[in-house]
Amino acid sequence: MEFNRLRFAAICEEEGKRLEGETDGIGTYREKRLHRILKRFASDDENTHEIPVGKYVADVRNTEGITEIQTKSLRLLLPKLRYYLEETDLPVTVIHPILAEKTLIRMDRETGEVLYRKRSPKKGRAEDLLPELYGLSELLPNPRIRVRVLLIQAEEFRFSERVRYRREGAYDSELFPRALMGEADFCDRASFRRFLPTEGDSFFADEYGAFVKLKKRKLYSALNFLCAIGLLRREKEGKRYRYFVIRDSESDDSARKRK
Repeated sequence: MEFNRLRFAAICEEEGKRLEGETDGIGTYREKRLHRILKRFASDDENTHEIPVGKYVADVRNTEGITEIQTKSLRLLLPKLRYYLEETDLPVTVIHPILAEKTLIRMDRETGEVLYRKRSPKKGRAEDLLPELYGLSELLPNPRIRVRVLLIQAEEFRFSERVRYRREGAYDSELFPRALMGEADFCDRASFRRFLPTEGDSFFADEYGAFVKLKKRKLYSALNFLCAIGLLRREKEGKRYRYFVIRDSESDDSARKRK
């Protein structure tokens, strides 16, 4: 992990220097900075970047297989991943970044003056991956698909008119990744068990929401995903559903029924 932290920080620094040398300033970089950094983190050999695979173009294609960088909704990858599974025999890694820490910096674009700087109260966690996974539940778990979560520390520059603290003045922003704070891999059913409570065999949705710190649509997407992959089952109890943890032997039976 320490090696990856140092390597990620070095790539961020190199990309910062590349920006200074190739563009006229912040906000003019052609490829989104985060996407490019993650692509280099997956493979520093640019000859493996943007490689055609059938009717699609893979972010990275090397001896380890295909790597796709997805900074937005994972469900957008569904057609592409389905194609890779059906038309190739290559393993696929999906890299999904989550902002664990973010510093917001408001600045004047013309002068570069920093109007204010503050730490965002929002802190991303690996649990934030769960609602995203529901969009891929028809493919997961699969021995050929690995989902790799990277917890990122970043600065977000928000550009505004030269009016201090005028929120509506903000009209553009750019994310500057700075450090890798953690990572986690998910490749089989067992790896997703980290999202289940270690105590108790059942719970209601609100109880699970307090455990993973998710609410409303995200909470139910998370629960639906865990049900879809055979780690939970639900039963109506009064006006609510109670969710039951499925143990390993039951989970294997559930997986065979899905097939």
